[in-house]
Amino acid sequence: MKLSLILWLLVWAGMYSGLYNLRYSEWSADPFSFLQGARALLPILAVYLCIMWILFSQSKLLSPFKTPLGLLFGYCIVGIAASFFSPDSLRALYWGTLYLSPLLVVWIISTKNNSLDNLRTTIYFNYLLAIIVMCAVLPEAIHFGLVRNQIYILPFDIGIIRANGVGRFALLVIIISFVRLTTPTKGQRWFWLILLVPSLYLLLQTQSRSSLVGLAIAGILVVYLRGMDWRLIFVGPVAAYIIWLSGFQLRAKGQIEELFLLTGREYLWQRGIALIEQSPILGCGFHADRIMLEFGHMHNSYFHALVQSGIVGTLFFIGAILAIWRFVFRNNLHKKIRNVQGSDQALLIESLIFLAFLTFRTLVESTGAFYGVDLLMLVSLIGYIQWWNRENITKSMVR
Repeated sequence: MKLSLILWLLVWAGMYSGLYNLRYSEWSADPFSFLQGARALLPILAVYLCIMWILFSQSKLLSPFKTPLGLLFGYCIVGIAASFFSPDSLRALYWGTLYLSPLLVVWIISTKNNSLDNLRTTIYFNYLLAIIVMCAVLPEAIHFGLVRNQIYILPFDIGIIRANGVGRFALLVIIISFVRLTTPTKGQRWFWLILLVPSLYLLLQTQSRSSLVGLAIAGILVVYLRGMDWRLIFVGPVAAYIIWLSGFQLRAKGQIEELFLLTGREYLWQRGIALIEQSPILGCGFHADRIMLEFGHMHNSYFHALVQSGIVGTLFFIGAILAIWRFVFRNNLHKKIRNVQGSDQALLIESLIFLAFLTFRTLVESTGAFYGVDLLMLVSLIGYIQWWNRENITKSMVR
């Protein structure tokens, strides 16, 4: 358990950093400055430790490519191979290695004893960080009121986070809080009620369209997965009001056509298509959009995958998204949740809801296509869902 948590912490430590941390940090100034510079390399340290564990334990390679994590691994390998031919190969290989880090860590966790407990720990750690980030940016959000703030500054010079990212964290806390309030779980429910109020305000303040759609998805799925309950009658009206106020009144200024503006994405997609044409089979390597499009960002997972790993890698990536949902429906996990006992019921409901949101988010952001918060959450959710089914369904059928 301790090793799993340490490895997962190393993977998260590189968030909101990059090679620029190594270039501009005053490493010798004080221990904090040293840590700020060093944390850009900590996910690479996690990769190194995982590889050493694989070699010394003589473990088999990653699971077959037909599994979701195996398919993501295939996408990663194609992107890393293409990175050798990038105009800035060092930078591309750095981001490719960072992408590899959560895949290897989740695989290592899955091969150890108590793998399901370890995977639960990664998800709970994700939850903790989401709550910490929400609390960290909440004073700034309150200061700005209901005026949308594009960029939020994290404390201790950790980095910056955009409104869409803050909206994603707020939505995750909303999902956790509401599910825990309406599902029999251990712990104090007042704690989740306290968290629900500021997370709803933060989502309202960010005016993040993708997260507001995610709120609608969450409202529908929590009723479907949880079953009807008198407490759920408030889900629809509350979600509808927040979506109307934040998305239509504040973000779109009461004009419906404003909701469908692509905010410059179409221009970036056109430039991305031109970049894809340069290397359509294997792509241009990790971080290609930033390297070759002057810090452009695709804002679409499939365009992002095509730019980085070409047609070959994108087929792996799309296969991974399809494979996890095929796994869910083939094993009827969405129907079996109501019969699950204990805290796993809440965790499974939360996992499927957030997985659905991340799947939708691939259309408007680069979810899962590069090293980022979405990838870490996606990989841990996939690992937990698969292993929960193996431990609770597959083994019971064998018995």
